[in-house]
Amino acid sequence: MFEKSLVAYIYAETPLHPGSGTAISGIVDLPIQRERHTEFPMIQGSSLKGVLRNAPKGAKRGSSIALSDKCENCPKKENEEVKENCDICGQIFGTQEGVGGISVTDARILAFPVRTLKGVFGWITCPLVLGRYKRDLSFINTPPNWNLEQLNIEDKKVMIHGNSTLKVELEGKKYVYIEDLQLEAEERNDVLQSITSEIIKALPVNNAYKDIREKLTKDLVIVSDDVFRDLVSLTTEVVTRIKIDPKTGTVQTGGLWSEEYLPTDTIMYSLILIPSRLNNLKSEEITKKLMIYDGKILQIGGDETVGKGFALIKLVEGGDKNVKKS
Repeated sequence: MFEKSLVAYIYAETPLHPGSGTAISGIVDLPIQRERHTEFPMIQGSSLKGVLRNAPKGAKRGSSIALSDKCENCPKKENEEVKENCDICGQIFGTQEGVGGISVTDARILAFPVRTLKGVFGWITCPLVLGRYKRDLSFINTPPNWNLEQLNIEDKKVMIHGNSTLKVELEGKKYVYIEDLQLEAEERNDVLQSITSEIIKALPVNNAYKDIREKLTKDLVIVSDDVFRDLVSLTTEVVTRIKIDPKTGTVQTGGLWSEEYLPTDTIMYSLILIPSRLNNLKSEEITKKLMIYDGKILQIGGDETVGKGFALIKLVEGGDKNVKKS
């Protein structure tokens, strides 16, 4: 039984490439991971767990992420003093020989950034995404107080906050222009306030994120499920890259490919489920160790050496007990 839980919010500081491998079809050679049935972007739980597992090893290079003061010597596992801590890390996240004690779910999309005619950009979400989010939070006993019946919306309309900077008034009506779409705007302050009050937990409460928190509060909009699917499928970043032959100074044969990225400012979330006891570690101790990742910047996915994959991790504690394995 899982006794405690954390919601791990992921805020993209730079474009992310959680790659799915070679493309089966389509025009992108290296696409991102997507759900098969919805085509929504996602990140495999195994990828996230690996990122968390590997982060303490960076303590030797000056990282502030360390599960104990012994992490700075990791991965010198021949040192018995260090091995004790490596065992603790292995118990939590797993090793090559066995699985870890915590469960990390796949990261799901929560809010996706899009270009707009006014206000530069905003975030979109949809009833399907919000319904999943509510069910996931209910699973860890922290359900948001939303009425999903209020979220019925037509394809040509969009729900916005009254203070949104994205709206354009034209011939007595209000619109939001997203990419090449003209969507008639319906101001629903009550709905948007209740939703943004939850999603804004993805961002730290400090001066560095003050402006982006204010923008998220005003410029999150709700579109229909179909419009959301189309936008997250068609408006990701696609970059063409080349490999230069050092002998000729020209593109190497076969050295031309395209990569897909989740754009900067994408917001996703995952659940971390913590058992009541893990050998000699109680759930409270495990939670305390995991909270060291709160507010830290980690690298997720590929292309680390070209500045991709930097993401803010924000951890929020869920409800206690009664989080059961099925």
